[in-house]
Amino acid sequence: MDQTLELLLSRIDDQRKTVLMNLGDGAAKDYASYQNMTGYIRGLSVAESIIKDLAQRMETFEDE
Repeated sequence: MDQTLELLLSRIDDQRKTVLMNLGDGAAKDYASYQNMTGYIRGLSVAESIIKDLAQRMETFEDE
């Protein structure tokens, strides 16, 4: 996998871990804050999925 994509995935994972730790520590003061944090996690998951799909397509393209 390309180093740039690996770096992006690593940063996404770091961000997800940070938000999950904050959730576990009770950082969500109310339901709206909780929704915001879980939406952020969902967005990170979508970005991760897109990057992994891109990496797979790049590898397939290089093999052809």
